[in-house]
Amino acid sequence: MDWPGDAGRDRLIGDWHIFQRWGGHRTSTDDLITAWYAIHRNPVAPARYLDLGCGVGSVLLMVSHKLRPKIAVGVEAQAQSVAMARRAIAELPEHACQIDVRHADFRDLSFGGERYELITGSPPYFPLGAGVLPDDAQRRACRFEERGGVEAYVETASRALGERARLYVVFQTRWSERVMAAAVEHDLHLSGRADFSTRADKPGPFLTVFELSRQPTGALHRVHCSVRDAGGRISREYQRIRRELGVAGAASPSLSPRRDS
Repeated sequence: MDWPGDAGRDRLIGDWHIFQRWGGHRTSTDDLITAWYAIHRNPVAPARYLDLGCGVGSVLLMVSHKLRPKIAVGVEAQAQSVAMARRAIAELPEHACQIDVRHADFRDLSFGGERYELITGSPPYFPLGAGVLPDDAQRRACRFEERGGVEAYVETASRALGERARLYVVFQTRWSERVMAAAVEHDLHLSGRADFSTRADKPGPFLTVFELSRQPTGALHRVHCSVRDAGGRISREYQRIRRELGVAGAASPSLSPRRDS
């Protein structure tokens, strides 16, 4: 595929950069909070890390930058996104870890004997028909469930998770029951959740990052954060999360979650 003419190079984390299109899908709050919660809950570098539907590589790169797994793999179905993710990886410093992006629909992968200690995913969360479909194919596939939704992510992850591994998947909180039903179907257990509100004065969370494990755990790990305070400013708690992740001061992901318009 030809390199998109509207693709630009932006600093993502540390001295690592990302390529994304001004007219296409751009990394956002969803990606940042998924990467942060996975890192927050896994301080020890995993041997093998997998990011499903990695897009242009935002979650894959943020997690890999902080945890430095021995092997990191992203899987992405859109050729345009694969090209941009691979270019970002090709430009990484020499001391970076081993990162690979596979061009495939992850639903078709068997994984063979491959098992991963950490898996992340940032699925589209609008069913087809739930809004106006963007004309841009990249934006459309990242927002609408053209290749399946969170259920496909959980099912695929269940085939690749190691026995003590964890899956981190972000989804709209109002549809939490879909995540939990998929987890039950594939014998996974909720071991943690991080709930994010758009503003401190808005009722209830909008986005949740779910931590799913093969093994049942004791007390459920809980986090709640408002991205903005009641005055519309970036909240102190969200600033702390950005600092912990390491994106403070960078041209970091947008504060706007994905929308259906």
